[in-house]
Amino acid sequence: MNLEELFNEDGQYTCDDFVEGFCIEIKDGMFLGVQYKDKDDVLPEKWLFHLSKNLFKKDYRKVYTRQSLFS
Repeated sequence: MNLEELFNEDGQYTCDDFVEGFCIEIKDGMFLGVQYKDKDDVLPEKWLFHLSKNLFKKDYRKVYTRQSLFS
């Protein structure tokens, strides 16, 4: 799924290039960065995400559990 498609459905998304525990969240048209400390973290750090051109070149997948963000 490309970056433009993410805005069609609220949720959290990740890609292979992101660091462990990090994903982006689309909520009501807002683009947020989300960082979990570990797979048991239920209160992650969130901030408005600044876009960069290389984000448009990535292939994203939906995050169904925060645990999937960790190896």
